[in-house]
Amino acid sequence: MVKKITVMMTMFVILILGGCRAMNSEPRTDINEQALAHMTQRYGVTFEYAQAFGDSFSNTHEFFATTDSLPGQKILVQIENYRHEDRIFRSNYLAVKFLEETIDFLRECAMKVFTDAIVHFNVINDGLSPDLVPNASFCEYLADTRVPLGIFIEVKESNFSSDEQLMEVAERIASRVGRFHLTVVVVDDNSYGESDRDALFRQVALRQFVYAARIDNLDSRIQIERLAREE
Repeated sequence: MVKKITVMMTMFVILILGGCRAMNSEPRTDINEQALAHMTQRYGVTFEYAQAFGDSFSNTHEFFATTDSLPGQKILVQIENYRHEDRIFRSNYLAVKFLEETIDFLRECAMKVFTDAIVHFNVINDGLSPDLVPNASFCEYLADTRVPLGIFIEVKESNFSSDEQLMEVAERIASRVGRFHLTVVVVDDNSYGESDRDALFRQVALRQFVYAARIDNLDSRIQIERLAREE
């Protein structure tokens, strides 16, 4: 009797786990195709599936797509509520489309304040608002207030003189960008230019820098948080 109950419980567990795997498995191909068709209709260019991104254990499915109109670039596509009919489609197509212009603008702002600076900007989580009109101009994209831009600026120690520079560069960016998270990292002159965005992020997390500050512009108000370095 005990053996029979054990076998039945084992089969029950297997069925439960199998059901969970089925629910959490990758969405069917037709859902990806539905998203690509939506983007093609929305932006007027053809998109193709490139590769999976993240997982599908949450309520949002993500993957990368490509388009001949932006050669060499990957566009992040998100499908919210992908298990249901009320799906919401998002992508960072506009952020990728305006990537070079955005970096040029941010670099111009930084150079006018610090003379020499490196802008680290990753668009993967930017421009994902589903309400941003598909034919938005560059200025309209920057001014969108729904998804803040995430920006890192690397500065030489010899080019940093005061906190007033932080407010000045933030105000220059805020003149065109609706919302943003800005991190300014001041590094030793000898290590300037040696780190990418991820490496700078780790340095900030570990407090390994000469000086650093986080600057937010979220509610038409610039707030500066100066970060303490590791002693």
